[in-house]
Amino acid sequence: MKNNRIRTISAALSCAFILAACTANDGVATTETTVFDPYATTQTTVDLSGESVETIYGNQLPNYLNHQYYFEGQPVPMTESNFYFIDTFSELTQYAGYYYPATSEGFIDLSAAIDSTGLSGEISQYTTFGDFFVAYSEEMIESACIINKLAADEGLTLPDTTMAQIDSMMEELNSAAAAANLSTDEYLSIYYGEGANLEDFRTTVIDYYLADYYTQNFIENYELDPEEITVPNVRYTLFMVDPTTATDEDKAAAEAAATAMFEEAAGDVDAFTVSAALAYTNGEVADYGEIGVPDDGSIDEVFTQWAWDESRQEGDLDMIYSENFGYFIVAYIGTTEIDQSAQDQLIVKKMSEMISDAINNNEYEFYTNDAYAAAPTPVPAETLATDILGQPLPTETEPVSSVGSLTGNKGLDILLISLSVIGAVAVLGLAALGVMHLSKGKGAKSDEKVEKESKEEDTDADN
Repeated sequence: MKNNRIRTISAALSCAFILAACTANDGVATTETTVFDPYATTQTTVDLSGESVETIYGNQLPNYLNHQYYFEGQPVPMTESNFYFIDTFSELTQYAGYYYPATSEGFIDLSAAIDSTGLSGEISQYTTFGDFFVAYSEEMIESACIINKLAADEGLTLPDTTMAQIDSMMEELNSAAAAANLSTDEYLSIYYGEGANLEDFRTTVIDYYLADYYTQNFIENYELDPEEITVPNVRYTLFMVDPTTATDEDKAAAEAAATAMFEEAAGDVDAFTVSAALAYTNGEVADYGEIGVPDDGSIDEVFTQWAWDESRQEGDLDMIYSENFGYFIVAYIGTTEIDQSAQDQLIVKKMSEMISDAINNNEYEFYTNDAYAAAPTPVPAETLATDILGQPLPTETEPVSSVGSLTGNKGLDILLISLSVIGAVAVLGLAALGVMHLSKGKGAKSDEKVEKESKEEDTDADN
């Protein structure tokens, strides 16, 4: 199934850019040759000479490749812009069929209309998934360009060891292309669009790793204020009420058990602690623990609102209900500092906001003069009952966001989370989380921007 090929492509794009995806070809080879796959214990053989962008990604994606973008007056190599379009397409396709409409081949259907019901205003402004796909990909490209310019302005360069690794990747790529009966540029053109070449691909990889290097330096040199890392500390236990399976009787039983523990504690946090710990040991409650609660959407909304209530006092003990989880007994035991990992995430979020502000304020010139043709309409595929690894998807549950709701739509949340953890280089996806305003038509050169170019005194462009 072609969807499986995309999954492999996405992994290769995200992890090492060695294009292990070529090993997932669907049996079209006529002559078997060895193709390098750095993730395989045994190497797969396949001839790619008959492949093309369309056979790899379906007939819709080619409409969105090879559009010339400009950043600060300089053309962005098409191999680089194509990379971000393809990476976004790969991530969206992983969820095609059960979160997004799918083509008969299992790719996301970019021609499908977006049902704005339940979506945030930023997303609902788009008519089709193709429109959203373009806007999101453009945000990724511009974010990458900005981060790399900031790195260049600071004089940052990749360490020699990293450059040596990249050179090794290019050699491995040459070998893989030769084994597939293709030149390296022909090989790259299959996966990154017509005209892709090794020089531009190498630049793309360097820029990608430089963005990560810049982020690491940003984290190491940024000092958070004490109040930014101090959060409410809450001790809790949970009487679970599964919103997808619980009956009225289940809910009533959970409420009665929670009420009994709460009343038995009689406002005494120590008494509650003993009862809750014992109940957890005996398997009578679903969870028990103590947690610092950041106000960033990563924790259940009801739980967070209780913790951050301005009237909250140390020693407060309460029982609250969350539609997502059930009945919590919660005790406010003061404040605590978030751990280093959470601090790093907060710093990256601040960097993302910095990039977002730069995009919103048009601090950099970024545009394309090329128009996008609408994606051809395919025959819709039936819903795919598999997860991103091709395994059956449980019908009683759905993948759950681990970082809270970003858009008000679980499917789109999953997308954003996926893009925020791309391989070893998380920065670009995380930056994208900070720029999810998705300014309408941001990538296209607007009438206002054209006027700005002809009238230097016009400093603002209307998105």
